[in-house]
Amino acid sequence: MKDTVVILVNGEVLASERKTTIRSQFYNARLLAEGLQPLFCRDLQFAILYGNKPQVGFVLFRSELASHILHPIPLDVCGADTQGATGYMMTQAFLNELHKHGINRPVLGALTQTVVDSSHPLFHQPTKAIGPRFDRVKAEQHRQTRDWHIIEEPGLGYRRAVPAPPPIEIIGLDSVKQLVEAGVIVVTAGGGGVPVIRTESGQLQGIEAVVDTDQVAYMFAKELKAKVLLMIIEKDKKFLLARLSTEHNTHLSVTELDQILADDNIQSNTVRGKLQAAAKFIHDGGEQVIITTLRNLPLTLKKQSGLWIGQPELSIALFENC
Repeated sequence: MKDTVVILVNGEVLASERKTTIRSQFYNARLLAEGLQPLFCRDLQFAILYGNKPQVGFVLFRSELASHILHPIPLDVCGADTQGATGYMMTQAFLNELHKHGINRPVLGALTQTVVDSSHPLFHQPTKAIGPRFDRVKAEQHRQTRDWHIIEEPGLGYRRAVPAPPPIEIIGLDSVKQLVEAGVIVVTAGGGGVPVIRTESGQLQGIEAVVDTDQVAYMFAKELKAKVLLMIIEKDKKFLLARLSTEHNTHLSVTELDQILADDNIQSNTVRGKLQAAAKFIHDGGEQVIITTLRNLPLTLKKQSGLWIGQPELSIALFENC
């Protein structure tokens, strides 16, 4: 069996939350493809996952602006929309980059659904802010007419909040695994997958929630028996505030990682989520987690930057020249 690498690309890598156009998202997708090309030319298997937080925000904002003439977009459908659109951009960028280098390898985007735990307390706790910000009057109007849970972001305004219950099952994972093992570069699980529950009769039903992409990436990596989990983020700032760096060549052992998580001094949910997923992956047999920025991805693939967690050396020749 060939060795597998699971890659998680944050949604902010392609789109920041402010003034990002479709053209700029295509451009960032091309930068991502160029950065990953040294991996794609190797005889390895790949599943590439991606976030969609900014993209969902754009869709919800457009929906709000058009709410006087068009129907609202449910959050599960919004997740499917952005999973398809962003997956299309990334798939096209990867295919073009492979073609440019004469690499004959299939790339396919695959939409997935993620079953979340409806019995978990977080299922009933709307804690994740999504979509546009409103003033107090508009927020109260939406609370009453749409039955939204509203939270205040001090100094910024009011936003809708939805639950983020833990993922327990990925619909389509077995099919993705077959494609990956057949040599296809699979671009999948955008936004962690469309959030769904199973009803009492066993039917799938979309819900108004968000999915933890880091945990879904761990689930993919575990099922695919990946050796490496590569996480690509937009900026290093939140890691620096946690006294870590993804832009310098930084190494953490599993013991050091466990101690950082046990101390629980990390203020950023983003950093904590990635480190928790990294710990699960390493303890379940993964060899290494690598966290880097898009800007520094080429240097990271030369072992000159990045936050490296796990074994000092890999059992696979991941970074040798093709």
